[in-house]
Amino acid sequence: MVAHLVRLKLHLLRNGLRRSVAAIVGMVLGLLYGGGFVVFGLVMMGVLRAEGDVALSRTVVVVTGSALMAGWTLLPIVLFGVDPTLDPTRFATFAVRERTLALGLVLTALVGLPGLATALLLLGTVVASSWSVAATLAALVGGVLGLLSCVLLSRIVTAAAAAILATRRGRDVAGIGGLLLLVVAGPLIGGLSDGGIDRDSLASLARVLAWTPLGWAWAAPGDLALGDWGVGLARLALAAALCLVLLVAWERLLVSVLRNPRVVATDGGKVSAGLGLFGRLPATPMGAIAARAGTYWIRDPRFNVPAIMTVLLPAGLLIPGVGSGSDLALLAMPVASAYLIGWGQHNDVGYDSTAFWMHVASGVDGVSDRLGRLFPSGLMALVCVPVYSLLGPLLGSPWRMLPATFGTACAFALNGFAVACVTSAVKQYAVPAPGENPFTSRPGSAGVTLGVQAVCGAAVMTLSLPALGLAVAAYLGVGWASWVALVVGPLFGAVALVVGTRLGADLFRRRQAILLQDLVAMR
Repeated sequence: MVAHLVRLKLHLLRNGLRRSVAAIVGMVLGLLYGGGFVVFGLVMMGVLRAEGDVALSRTVVVVTGSALMAGWTLLPIVLFGVDPTLDPTRFATFAVRERTLALGLVLTALVGLPGLATALLLLGTVVASSWSVAATLAALVGGVLGLLSCVLLSRIVTAAAAAILATRRGRDVAGIGGLLLLVVAGPLIGGLSDGGIDRDSLASLARVLAWTPLGWAWAAPGDLALGDWGVGLARLALAAALCLVLLVAWERLLVSVLRNPRVVATDGGKVSAGLGLFGRLPATPMGAIAARAGTYWIRDPRFNVPAIMTVLLPAGLLIPGVGSGSDLALLAMPVASAYLIGWGQHNDVGYDSTAFWMHVASGVDGVSDRLGRLFPSGLMALVCVPVYSLLGPLLGSPWRMLPATFGTACAFALNGFAVACVTSAVKQYAVPAPGENPFTSRPGSAGVTLGVQAVCGAAVMTLSLPALGLAVAAYLGVGWASWVALVVGPLFGAVALVVGTRLGADLFRRRQAILLQDLVAMR
């Protein structure tokens, strides 16, 4: 059964590449983008082995392996997602032994670019640890245990996060958790930027990680190479125990999902009364689309969790800004907030999934569709941009920079909306469908996703260069540039939004049937 699941995953991957040219392009981009990091890592491991410094090799291997485990745990939630073909709910109707299915889903998670890249990096750690036969064998065993732990952690965390976000209270807790994460990460980043990273600090970090679950599997080969047999074998045993515990936890989580695959969470049995936003916004096509978009942002975890993170992420700059006295960090807060808010709308049509047929069937005009979708993010920008702009001077940045930062932030937000009006009518990339695990991603879509996001980001940055250049001049001491940026930023941004809206509306009118066809094909 396990082999059958692996073959099924390979067939799905192959069929996805056959069906879509974009998937092939995305696969190539993913290979080029991720391959560079893998090649760099392999070369680094080879150089470490050639240097002949056992202690340095152990330090780098421990830090690299721990980073891999942390990446597999966190990145599926905040960035890439997991393959929806591995969603346990898809197997709820199949008479398959739960333990067999748990093991099969773990192994099939390795089929793809992330699994291949991780396996190659693990081979690099084996090369860097090959100081003796015992150390090499320990590196092989530790690498396998580490790889299994990476996948198991990824599956457990994403499944648990999806369950938490099924309730309103869970989404509130997730938002608070994101804020706490920023608070914890800020001092760490600030400390690293102040003190720098040298061999001693890296060695200290490795010593700490070696006694945590993140570093058990990676520290054991170095311990054996340095003669610490007892410590090395103990860490290997701990890594094996960790794998066993994670496998049991994953199996129990899988059993609960298989036996109750569609739990509809309620908020204490409360029933909302009235029409909500539909009763408060104008009874026009644009008002209806704005109300639908706002309702999605309130109720759908695919929208409200990224919205919370978009609001909170610029606040992370408060740590270096206040703690280290960095004016640039404080000045960057409104610009970063505006960029994230505007840029985040570039794939809005993709989140409609097949429900986009209502826009096609109703004959809604393009301008109403383009502008109505901007309603929630527009409200967010109206709050976040002024607040972050004022927060910087209140906490220590120069007041003379307030017009420049506010004008530049307005430029980034408006230009982001302008780019989104066009790109969301041209090309969508696959996102989780309504009701799916919000942390899923389509097979072979990572390259397309990165490509579209990079193009949109570059377009927003290019359109905002006039205001950004004036802000830089104002920071360097050109007094009049700050007030000119206050005028140029919103003015050029408004022109870009008008042009982008009209161009996007025309593209929407001509391409809406193609958009619907693409969205159906992504299902």
